[in-house]
Amino acid sequence: MRKLLAAGTVLLASMTVAAAEDASCLASPTRQCLLVMAAEANVEAGKPVSGSDTGADANEWSLVVGETWGHIFEAAAKTGEPDFVLPYAPAAVKQFGTRGIPELIAALKLAGRDADLAALLKQLAMDDRIADNVFGPALVAGGRTDDFKAFAASRKYEPYNVVAMEAAGNFLSGKPTEGLALIDALHGTFRKAAGINTLAILLGTGHGDIAAPLVQYQDLGTVNGVEACALVAQASKDKALAEKCLAVASPLSEAAARDGAYLYAVAPQLVGALAAVGDWQEGLTILRQLEPADRMTATAKLARFSHAPEILPQARKALGSPGPEARKRGGFLVRMLVLAGQADEAARFVATAPDDATRDDWNRLQAEALAERGDLALALPLAAHIANPALRAYALCATAVALSIR
Repeated sequence: MRKLLAAGTVLLASMTVAAAEDASCLASPTRQCLLVMAAEANVEAGKPVSGSDTGADANEWSLVVGETWGHIFEAAAKTGEPDFVLPYAPAAVKQFGTRGIPELIAALKLAGRDADLAALLKQLAMDDRIADNVFGPALVAGGRTDDFKAFAASRKYEPYNVVAMEAAGNFLSGKPTEGLALIDALHGTFRKAAGINTLAILLGTGHGDIAAPLVQYQDLGTVNGVEACALVAQASKDKALAEKCLAVASPLSEAAARDGAYLYAVAPQLVGALAAVGDWQEGLTILRQLEPADRMTATAKLARFSHAPEILPQARKALGSPGPEARKRGGFLVRMLVLAGQADEAARFVATAPDDATRDDWNRLQAEALAERGDLALALPLAAHIANPALRAYALCATAVALSIR
């Protein structure tokens, strides 16, 4: 009995300390303490996923938790604060995959922390090659030319892959002309492969916003080429590029007749690209041509990138009504309302949620959108009080990321 009482006392004390730390973080938020809160919530959230439930809700829960781990690891690595998330990595990788792990590995390698890197790789049971497309360009971007040459020689990659990493590093350091010159020094298929791989590296590491000059190497007569074009247009908000992507896929019905992948791979990205550059009407035109299964993905893109108040009347009608996928559609509407400057209306809509699970999901998207707009004073308390730990972790991480770029 005494042992049980002692254990209970220790548990209560640790919970009290954690609550005090959370309160302190909310009073004076920093990127690191918010990421710690997100990680702790995500640990709690991951427990139900490991059970026997394999239904749609469990799958969706697992996707949210895995995506949040990726965001947490990426944010910690990119801001030079990887240590506090390292203990979470082995369990997260085992259960949810490797998103964000290349960034963590690269951060340790760039800092020369060989012992810590070896310990992490042993725990993860993986090779550090998974981080090459992060590490190699980062060496170039940091001016560590000799280190990059030594790294490239040790890997024995094909020359066009080495050029792609070096070119990506030049883009990252604000020298796209030098990057393009490296690519153009190659010939034929090697030149094209280097250009395509450079773009893939930048997209894969979250730098599609600077990749527009690399679209010239894509084959825009293929699904992969148009999809890459649209992804870069989304990230760069390049209107001319978005229109170019649209032109090569039009009319969509004919493109889809050649390859059905245009409907599920390309069309949603085109909707996102058009929304990102303000042409939401053309985006809606594409969306209406899609089957219901593909339409939801395209709607998610529209909700993510469209900030135009003019679209709200149609959005309210299409997304705010009862029916199939009402929870997802309502969440999209919440994002669009906040991003269009209608945060009060978004809050009123959230208050109409039919149950707690839906309300938590809508609050997650409301907090994320508020953070994107820079309204952390509203986003943070909203995120912190979401009951569902997976959704709370996601919202806290989104707030931390927004805080880091202000």
